[in-house]
Amino acid sequence: MATPRKKNKKWNGEETKRLILETVSTIMNESGYTNLQVMKITRRMGKSKGMIGYHYRNLNELLKLYIQQKDYWPPLFERFNFTEHPGEEKIKHLFTELMQDNLKLFQETTEMQKIILWQISQDSPMLRSVSEEREKGGEQLLGLAAPYFIHTGINFKAIIALLLGGSYYMVLHSRTNKSSVCGIDLNWDHDKEEVHKTIQQVITWAWEKAQEKRAS
Repeated sequence: MATPRKKNKKWNGEETKRLILETVSTIMNESGYTNLQVMKITRRMGKSKGMIGYHYRNLNELLKLYIQQKDYWPPLFERFNFTEHPGEEKIKHLFTELMQDNLKLFQETTEMQKIILWQISQDSPMLRSVSEEREKGGEQLLGLAAPYFIHTGINFKAIIALLLGGSYYMVLHSRTNKSSVCGIDLNWDHDKEEVHKTIQQVITWAWEKAQEKRAS
């Protein structure tokens, strides 16, 4: 029969878990994902490395929980979770607001910037699972738009992917190198407003073109 796991009072409780996650957050902000290692986390806390294994199955479980706490996408998806099927106009505005909110939140959230850099820089089953969970939420919303683009020759998913990837890229340039992309510098309020306006224009153009195709 297995011996019951003994509780270590020094490591017990939700407070310790909170402190571990705070330490992960501090390290991420200071030096990025490459320093998110068991020894560096516990040394920063002045604890032994066994503390991580006591509270989590492994380091990946801890890091996944950290990412999930910092990821602003699940709350965004929840905000646009309709109980009834919305109309076409509402769906169009949904995607405009979603892409504009992503740009704003990504620019404001340094840790999310580092998380996205991490996800595109390292091949990891844990990181892939986080991305796949995010994709499921996005797929549900894209499914609302899909019927309006059937047989129109317009790939709305590709448009959203370009807006999403372009937003990430411009923010990372403005934050990391303090530089512009095609003359657009998101450190300037005017340029930021122009990008927000352009997001709305692109989605509106795509929708209007699809409506023309459906009517012809």
